[in-house]
Amino acid sequence: MASLKSTDCGSICQLALFLLSVVAGISIITVGLMMNSKYSPRTQQQPIVIRLNSFSVSDLNVSNSISGANWDAMLLFGNRHSYFEISIENLESFVYYNHQDALSCALVESMHLGPKKQKLVQIKFNASGCGGGEQPFVEERVLKEIKRDGDAGTLHLGLMLNFQVSYRKGPWSWVYWLKAKCTDLDVLFESDPGAGMMIGDEPRACSVPLLK
Repeated sequence: MASLKSTDCGSICQLALFLLSVVAGISIITVGLMMNSKYSPRTQQQPIVIRLNSFSVSDLNVSNSISGANWDAMLLFGNRHSYFEISIENLESFVYYNHQDALSCALVESMHLGPKKQKLVQIKFNASGCGGGEQPFVEERVLKEIKRDGDAGTLHLGLMLNFQVSYRKGPWSWVYWLKAKCTDLDVLFESDPGAGMMIGDEPRACSVPLLK
């Protein structure tokens, strides 16, 4: 009899421990989902702010190609939130002509932005900017249009930034791929036909999409 009672007690204790483990697991998952829903960056204003402080080009010669041109952009990356840690990785940037034709590209080192912090980043676009010496292929039609606009004194350009971003708060983290754009950049050429600088409002706010 004592042996049977001991066996029954052991079974009941094991069942109780199992049920407690299940309840604890469900509670942890529920709390995690609630915290994720509460603090998810998707429920917040976009934490990342990007501003273009300056943009210029030198050694632009469109006689045969523009691969020798040097484009220079100074951007400010900011974290407007007070609790997110932000990491930006795999950042690839492009100079565009008329919103659609890529002229040059560059890779940018990873960066970290603490809460309420910002960082100035200089991006240099040149023949080796994308690594391996590769640059976007530019059609002859586009070269002719660029030469025409350059002779007239102004080029209408834009920047696009593709990157992976992670938002972290304590043990929780969220990872997204984003595409930011700095549009309507008018570059003025004055005394030197191969060199120009952005005109208009500075710094220029770039659009960073909301998270979905």
